Amino acid sequence: MKIITVEEHFDTPANIKQFNAYSEVKNNNPHQDMLNATLTDFAKHIDYMDQYGIDMQVISDAGNSPQVLPDNLVVEACRAQNESLAEAVAKYPDRLAGLAVVPINLPDEAAKELERAVTKLNLKGGIISGTVDGQFLDDPKFEPIFAMAEKLDVPLYLHPGVIKDEQKAILYDSKAYSPALATFMGGAAWGWHMEQGVQMVRLIISGLLEKYPNLKLISGHWGEFVPMFLERLSEFLPFSGLDLPHSFEYYYKKNVYVTPSGMYSDPQLQMVLTEMGADHLMYSEDFPYIERKENVQGFMTKADLSEKDREQFAHGTAEKLFKL
Repeated sequence: MKIITVEEHFDTPANIKQFNAYSEVKNNNPHQDMLNATLTDFAKHIDYMDQYGIDMQVISDAGNSPQVLPDNLVVEACRAQNESLAEAVAKYPDRLAGLAVVPINLPDEAAKELERAVTKLNLKGGIISGTVDGQFLDDPKFEPIFAMAEKLDVPLYLHPGVIKDEQKAILYDSKAYSPALATFMGGAAWGWHMEQGVQMVRLIISGLLEKYPNLKLISGHWGEFVPMFLERLSEFLPFSGLDLPHSFEYYYKKNVYVTPSGMYSDPQLQMVLTEMGADHLMYSEDFPYIERKENVQGFMTKADLSEKDREQFAHGTAEKLFKL
């Protein structure tokens, strides 16, 4: 079966060095040196794909994203990262496609870099990691980025990012368990997914998708909790004065595409499939942070899907959305 995974990651030695020098949140992954060796070596991506039956990866920088760098460095850092990605895609054009990282805190520059990355470097969209130093993307200042994505007809992948220390202290630090567990609770286990779900909800209720009706957004980890609450949000938000011509779930089902990010759980698949339909589902592994190996093919093959939906989930939606 043809497999395209769409939330797969890379990095460069130069960006890792800058990220470590400037990021307020240090990378505490105990396997980071091993991960860096894979992130920075595109041949290792190809070897892994060959071994486990993956036809194509759509790759991006989301773990050590240059978007956290100071404003005086971030534009050039994003340009360099995107050029490195474009070189790899050009070397393996039938196996790799890419999403651009952009200097989010400088929205006009971010829009320019997205345009350059798509029109000059042949990248297929953009990726944004979490909030921008605590700023949610519904702030009107970020609109130029979304306007450019709609103009170019390319999607934006809204990936989680590290939450602010203040959020972690209030929501996850506890006298009942260790600081290490609090860090995981505030991060990959729960916190950054919850924040990214809030991000998506805020964007929709801000009216962004009414203003930019052809904008396409992607959400990993089965939608970062949001698909479970589509009906609830649609029912209750109007009571608070939400004045949009359509319901919350209308915008979500029309404009948002969902991937599993390696969370290969059949109950979650069935719930999101029921809400979204296979034409809004894409496959992803989150390589190399997660390596499901044989289960990349195994989960897709065994999932309770019609053959039409299986092909759509495995590669069809990605081919259409990214114009592969």
